[in-house]
Amino acid sequence: MLRRLLALALCAALLPVHGQGLPDLGDVSDATLSEKQERTIGSRVMREIRVDPAFVEDPEIADYVKTLGNRLLSAADSPGRAIEFFVVRDDAVNAFALIGGHIGIHTGLFLLTENESELAGVVGHEIAHILQRHQSRLYQSQGRYQLASLAALALALLASRGSSSQSGQVTEAALVSASAIAIQGQLDYTREHEREADRVGITILERAGYDPRGMVSFFERMQRANRLSEFKGAPSYLRTHPLTIERISDMQNRAERMPVRLVPDSFEYRLARAKVRAESGQVAETVAWFRNRLADKTVLRPREDSYGLALALLRARDFPAAEKELALLRSSAQPHPAFEQAWARLLTERGMNAEAVAAYRVAIKAFPAHRGLAYGLADLLIQSGDPKAALALLEERVRATPEDARLHELTAKAYAASGRPLSQHRAQAEAYYRRGNLAAAVAQLEIASKSKPAAGADFYDLSSAEARLRELRNQLEIEREAEKALKIS
Repeated sequence: MLRRLLALALCAALLPVHGQGLPDLGDVSDATLSEKQERTIGSRVMREIRVDPAFVEDPEIADYVKTLGNRLLSAADSPGRAIEFFVVRDDAVNAFALIGGHIGIHTGLFLLTENESELAGVVGHEIAHILQRHQSRLYQSQGRYQLASLAALALALLASRGSSSQSGQVTEAALVSASAIAIQGQLDYTREHEREADRVGITILERAGYDPRGMVSFFERMQRANRLSEFKGAPSYLRTHPLTIERISDMQNRAERMPVRLVPDSFEYRLARAKVRAESGQVAETVAWFRNRLADKTVLRPREDSYGLALALLRARDFPAAEKELALLRSSAQPHPAFEQAWARLLTERGMNAEAVAAYRVAIKAFPAHRGLAYGLADLLIQSGDPKAALALLEERVRATPEDARLHELTAKAYAASGRPLSQHRAQAEAYYRRGNLAAAVAQLEIASKSKPAAGADFYDLSSAEARLRELRNQLEIEREAEKALKIS
């Protein structure tokens, strides 16, 4: 996926500059991108990001980041737009704002932050970039050029997330080529934009109830890391967010004028960070890391570290040791759905499907809003040859949260196992639609409209599929016209 999009970006970057064959995008007075145009570009890029294997769909991590981001966004002055917060699995320390209202956070950022206010500070800074429309303003200031370069901006940011030497070479090639049409000028926000994002971000951070000094401490650590390494070894965040002594001083001065606030980390932050660490690195090293953390805490063991160790032990397939950790967690006075999810996963991986199904059902009764439990139970029921029970669960969930793409995917899987192709393709179409892939959704509905209704299906099912097909075809045509106008098709 990334290679294909980088090819698009590089082709755009190698086009001649305006006056030497660059496509005309209209009168210079119309150079400012509208929010609709920004959304068109952002949606195109996000369509590809969501199918990248590095896109994190784990509900516990994804829901935590969404909750954190929305808490910060609600503290902004008239935010006026929704922002999608998502996580990319990569050890590089980075976060980035994409045009159109999308903020990506690398798992490596979780591991570098020492408290929740530090993570919130970075997210608040990225929110400020979007609310102040910095990428669109860069477009306006530079006049007319190939709008595909804005998509290339997002792709170069994604390419920079890789820690391998090949990824670094691809990123460097992308940035060098893209400089032909000022991509580098877009990637590296101007110093004024960075200062503005600092000012807005630290205000959002304080209003949302976090410690504004967390933003300062994190950037100070990043600056020290930059001093101790050459540019290529510096944290990825510094490549796209130039950090200066003046910026640090300005943030320090602003934080000092704000009330001192001791903000404890939320348990959800601690769990999310533990889960990220448990799923990162070499499994033996990760298990050892958590064991060392717990070695000198025999009286009061932090639950997040015990949870992280249990997950790492599951990765190592050391089931007896994982069971011991989870038994301790589940017997505590403070139950949590993450512990029940891990317990049901342990039972499943041990081949104890009936016990796992029972565990999931009990947990869902206790924590009905937890998405991961519903996903796990539905998937296990399908695998166990009981798609009817899975559909009973999934159809109820889809009615309650129709925007959840994963629920539609599982529903399609259950319909397939039930021998109901029309319903299967309809459900898969809705999954693609919610992932922003209208073309794939239309293709699924075209298959559905040609399917012979299975037992239990009737004329209404077929008519409904055809009506939805007409609706999405119309939306796809509008989308393609918008992309064509912006020359990013």
